[in-house]
Order: sequence, then structure tokens, then C-alpha cells
Amino acid sequence: MPCLYKTGISQISTMSGCIFTILTLKIKRMKKFITLLVCMVFVTFSFAQKPKVETPAAAKVAFAAKYPTAEKVKWGVEKPGEFEVEFTLNKIATSALYDATGKLLETEGGMKESQLPQAVKATIAKDFAGYKLDEIEISTDAKGAITYEMEAVKGKSKLEISFDENGKLLSKEPLK
Repeated sequence: MPCLYKTGISQISTMSGCIFTILTLKIKRMKKFITLLVCMVFVTFSFAQKPKVETPAAAKVAFAAKYPTAEKVKWGVEKPGEFEVEFTLNKIATSALYDATGKLLETEGGMKESQLPQAVKATIAKDFAGYKLDEIEISTDAKGAITYEMEAVKGKSKLEISFDENGKLLSKEPLK
């Protein structure tokens, strides 16, 4: 750079001019970089949004026929081709799973410990004595098989357990 070999007062003014020029170039580059970065972020987020999937009319019609008194109905996609509806029925939080043709795949609803079948209560008393039960649900699949699912807590031990109607333990998974 020509400004580096000058001496005296003119060197200081020329050096400050060089520094100003360098800073101006850096600021222009930084503005371009920030603009490019903002554009990249905008494009990334605009493509990252999932398209909204409409619930098929067949599923909505089947639901309305089966649960005409349902309240607070909210639809969502469980996975491709399966549509979950969450609702309140007789003041109980309930959900149902339908396929695109309107076939009911599963229902789940909350229940009290006192409503569990005697066989399930007996297995819990024998195998899970001292555990406190929480989030008890009854689940019915498309074939009519009933499963009772719940959380069981004893000290630091937290489990998710499920039983069939006859009290047979179907699963026992640790919760974190």
C-alpha cells in the first residue's frame, strides 16, 4: 500500500485514510455477509414448515356418528394415514384414532383406580405393592381388545405398566 512508506504528518493522515478505507471495505463485506445469512435463514425456515394435512371427511363423519355428545374436539395427525381426535366425553379426556376411510382404530380414555377390573387390581396388589398409580387409561383397539395403561411410582422408581382385562401384565417400561 502506498501509505505505508510515507513519513511525517502526511503519513498519519494517509494512514488514517487507509484505515478508513479498510474499515469501509470490511463493513461492506460484513453487510453482504449478514444479508446473505438472513436470506439463508429465511429460505431454510420457509421450506421447513410442514404442510397442513386435512382430516378426511370420512373420519369426521364416523367420529360424529360414534360420539355425538363429544365436546372440545381437536383433530391432528398421529402418523401418515392415521388421524387422532382428542375430545371430552362425559367430562373425561378421551382420544380416538381413525384411518382415512373412517375406520376406528383405537380409543383411549382416562379412568379412576377404583374403576379398574378386580383382576387388574389383584395383579397390582401382588406385583406392584406400595406403588402409587397415576394417569390411568383404558384403551380399546379395533378388534375390541381392552388394555389398561398407567404410570406406577414408588420412590425413585417410575414405571409405565399395562394389563389386559384378565390382569395379565402386558408391559413394564421404566420412565425417565
